[in-house]
Amino acid sequence: MGLFKKKKPEDGLGFKVQMAKKIASHRLRYLTEREGETDIVIGRDGGFNIRDGEFLISADNRVAFRCRISEMQASELMSLEGAIITAPDLESGGRVRTVIAYYVYYR
Repeated sequence: MGLFKKKKPEDGLGFKVQMAKKIASHRLRYLTEREGETDIVIGRDGGFNIRDGEFLISADNRVAFRCRISEMQASELMSLEGAIITAPDLESGGRVRTVIAYYVYYR
């Protein structure tokens, strides 16, 4: 019956779209991929884009990560210097990847 089971606000499409727009308002300093216990730098100097319901991360003049907004799990770092995104990557054939995007810091 699901009396006590409520959907988390992070699972809703509205929250995911809002988070994608918030992340896309920044510039990318560098992008890392989490593999096990280590983070590997996979790109530097780029940006974010939202197109046709997809979230794109460009780095080093190429698309480094592309996913559907409806399938992504995103949260900002506690320092607010970046975001963690987990989703099936359409650029790598649908393999689920976790990437950490660090923002450019302006003073």
